[in-house]
Amino acid sequence: MIRASIVAIIIAFSASLMAQNTKEIDRVFQDWNQKNHPGGVVIVTKGNSFKYEKSFGLANVQYKVSNGLESVFNIASVSKPFTALGIALLSENGQLSVDDNIKKYLPELPDFSERIKIRHLLNHTSGLRSTPELFGVAGWRDGDAIYTDDVYRYLCKQNDLNFEPSDEFMYSNSNYVLLALIIEKVTGEEFASWMKSNVFAPLGMDNTYVDALNDQAHVNACTPYFEKEENSFIRAENASLEIGASNVYSTGPDLLKWLNQLHSPEKRWANAINFMLTTDTLNSGKQNSYARGLVVDKYKGNNRIYHEGGIMGYVSFCMYFPDEQLSVIVLCNYLDYHAHQRVDMLLSMLLDDKSQKNQSSEAIKTLPLNPELAKDVCGDYWNWNENYPRFIRMEKDTLWYVRANGVQSPLSQIGDSTFTIGGIKALVKVRFEKHNEHTVMYVQDGDKSEQQLKNYDNTLPTEAELMSFCGSFYSAELETTYTIKPDNNGIMGYHSRHGLFGIQAIGKDFVNWSDFAYARYVKDEKGTITGFYLTTTRVRNVWFERQYEAD
Repeated sequence: MIRASIVAIIIAFSASLMAQNTKEIDRVFQDWNQKNHPGGVVIVTKGNSFKYEKSFGLANVQYKVSNGLESVFNIASVSKPFTALGIALLSENGQLSVDDNIKKYLPELPDFSERIKIRHLLNHTSGLRSTPELFGVAGWRDGDAIYTDDVYRYLCKQNDLNFEPSDEFMYSNSNYVLLALIIEKVTGEEFASWMKSNVFAPLGMDNTYVDALNDQAHVNACTPYFEKEENSFIRAENASLEIGASNVYSTGPDLLKWLNQLHSPEKRWANAINFMLTTDTLNSGKQNSYARGLVVDKYKGNNRIYHEGGIMGYVSFCMYFPDEQLSVIVLCNYLDYHAHQRVDMLLSMLLDDKSQKNQSSEAIKTLPLNPELAKDVCGDYWNWNENYPRFIRMEKDTLWYVRANGVQSPLSQIGDSTFTIGGIKALVKVRFEKHNEHTVMYVQDGDKSEQQLKNYDNTLPTEAELMSFCGSFYSAELETTYTIKPDNNGIMGYHSRHGLFGIQAIGKDFVNWSDFAYARYVKDEKGTITGFYLTTTRVRNVWFERQYEAD
């Protein structure tokens, strides 16, 4: 009797906790239940002790159709794990190897791709320029459709890579478009049909399919929306129509079947999942947290396996925390700018924050500032991956880390060339290395990827030098031209598709194209400008050759 009473008390207590958690989760997503508001689906399971499944808002605002657990969403980049799973199956069957050169299957690609292997595509370490950013530089406007054939045609015209394979991790949709094309070449089938027969159907994901035509053929496909103004929504159009990187449609319950395989894989999937969880080492010796279609990292000190995605009108999160046996799926059919915040709030209810404990227990001993080192590292630094500056300044015996908006934090020396940033809650380390004539600053913020910034000359050009930047510049690999011309405030740019845009000088031979891109001019031995290298997000150093000077 006593034992039975204890069991009853435990069951009642667990039920009370489940009810409390359910109400708290409801509050996080209650905004989605406003009148005439799109929403989504949220599924949470924690071992055998907790399960939450609920839909919010409307699948179609015009016809007042509510979202349900059966609603079908474009899961955007959460499609990538399934493309990787397809490659894993072909590898397991001996139909390809991750060490194969991609030109074995895609011979039309440029010669530089001889250096790229399938593993580089899987791990986002190929150095290939990414879509849709590449298309933006080429003149595509927001809303212009990008198809798989477009991506392949442009990749076949590339003259160079963003970086040498395995030098860096850089997320690039191009990688997974090529993986889908490799699957087609190896199997002799269309990607959509092969994935349905060999991946989705065997997993029991009966409502999951590839749709690159954007016709939303499924009867339960929800309509994507964009919030034009507060609580006013218009239908969104997905312009990124390539396969492999996106455009898998699925439901919350179907995705849970996939996450259950990460928790307890059936024999038929065990090798493929081990394949996907395999991380590679960069050329520097550092480990890449992006495995093969899955991110393997820590969230506030908790081990996590996940992917997330966002495309016009859809946002998706698919996460598994192995130590807690916690699965989290959040799907949304509008571009919710607070989606990440909602997921963070959700995870804070379900997980302990172990990172704070780890940080507080880490003994960090500060050292006296080395004045010679401080003098040597002072300067202006540019993050060529993310395109933003940072400045290191010395003032009143203190070394300062200065952001683009002028906010500064003191640096405390903890090693020969390593510092911590003060005045903030997080533990952020900064270290400096000398590379030939340049100083490189590395910034490590907790579990996040280390950022690399290189020093640059911020001396502004004279008026005459600024005028020398004008002219017509052509990129052979993008088959597009930009014209730089004088205006009342200096110089401005023009493209036949983008129109006029402002240009601001930010350094010697270095200009900002209204935060869209950055151009670094090149001169010959006579000091005459021959062209510029253009860099934007996930697209680096595209060469534009000068055709003629502006009048």
